[in-house]
Amino acid sequence: MSPPVQHGSVDVERLGRDRRHACLGAMAAFGLDALVLGREANARYVSGASRLWTVGARPFGPGCVVVAETGAVHLLSTWDDGIPADIDRRHLFGVTWNGAVLAANLAAIPGLASARRIGVDGMSPGIAALLSAVAPEAELIDATGVLAQVRQPKTDDEVATIRAAVGVAESALLAGVEGLRPGVPSKELTGRVAGRMAELGVTIPDPEGTFWTTSPPGGPAGRGLRRPASERPVAGSPVIPTRLPADALVAAHVGVLVDGYQGVVARTWVNPSTVNTPPVVSEARRRLQERWATLWEELLAACRTGATGDDLLTAYRRTGEPLPEGPVAHGVGLGMEPPLVGAGLPDDAGRTTELTEGTVLFVTGQVSEPGVGSVLAGDTVLVTGGGAERLGTLGYGPLAGGD
Repeated sequence: MSPPVQHGSVDVERLGRDRRHACLGAMAAFGLDALVLGREANARYVSGASRLWTVGARPFGPGCVVVAETGAVHLLSTWDDGIPADIDRRHLFGVTWNGAVLAANLAAIPGLASARRIGVDGMSPGIAALLSAVAPEAELIDATGVLAQVRQPKTDDEVATIRAAVGVAESALLAGVEGLRPGVPSKELTGRVAGRMAELGVTIPDPEGTFWTTSPPGGPAGRGLRRPASERPVAGSPVIPTRLPADALVAAHVGVLVDGYQGVVARTWVNPSTVNTPPVVSEARRRLQERWATLWEELLAACRTGATGDDLLTAYRRTGEPLPEGPVAHGVGLGMEPPLVGAGLPDDAGRTTELTEGTVLFVTGQVSEPGVGSVLAGDTVLVTGGGAERLGTLGYGPLAGGD
């Protein structure tokens, strides 16, 4: 078992200042007088606030307001727990279902009512009308692309936090695969993952740890990651057993959030044939792992400054391996971020996005062989001037000759 992961060494105040400075700089460059943000990741990026974490969709609302003239951040928060000390407590406004009260709270923010250009990261008809009433002279601008551009290159403190999150995810995945045995319920392995996360002081999965078989009769895992166990076929897919058979290839995908930043890892392991015996790797499975390693080298080489998401797809195709149905790569930061690269996605999802120094990606590769199964694995990598740097240290298991 890996030792506890230390993730408290980052200067949180400096991290917050750097992010806010980057945001205010982008506002000046694009001529924005104010930002009205409803996406929690954007609000956290600007403010550094750690607010109540909830699961599921939520309607757009003005959860965070940034004013260029004052440089102040105003937050929708009923209490000050998790709010950074450098945010004035008088800049907090409470939750309300009354539109008139909300409008009054926004109108009281210095500089918002007189703003001429307001950037938003989402909108609903009701909020559009409310903002028009609060700032009648303002033009509402879609600032989603601006915020994505600001957030794409990660600072050293952000990279350190992501690296710590990856360490937690890797340790949690190892805790799961240590429970492999013939017939083990996949949910038991997910529970072991959650237990290890809690031991390391992390309680928010992103996503929940999943384990599934990629060798007959359960696969191959053609749809890629995030396959929850189920005994019911979904959209014509093969049944994914809730209990993992002996001598099966088992794919594992684990993600966590540490101080808001995502760490994610995926591996393919081998379930032993009997209890307390090491797994035996056949020559066919070893060749499958070698194909994956070749693919992985091509993908890492494509993660370079100046490359685009399309270069990752080109590298994938160059190996002769078919593209998976799931993403090949996605941005990593405060949760899952742009760019999103994969087959069947629009260009603006990430294929045309240029990778800059400091971009962090979760990159996955998958190879399959009829009658053998699939090997699927992925790592979080940092794009640097000298190429790609893997932010984790976990090996590739029995298929690669490891434990």
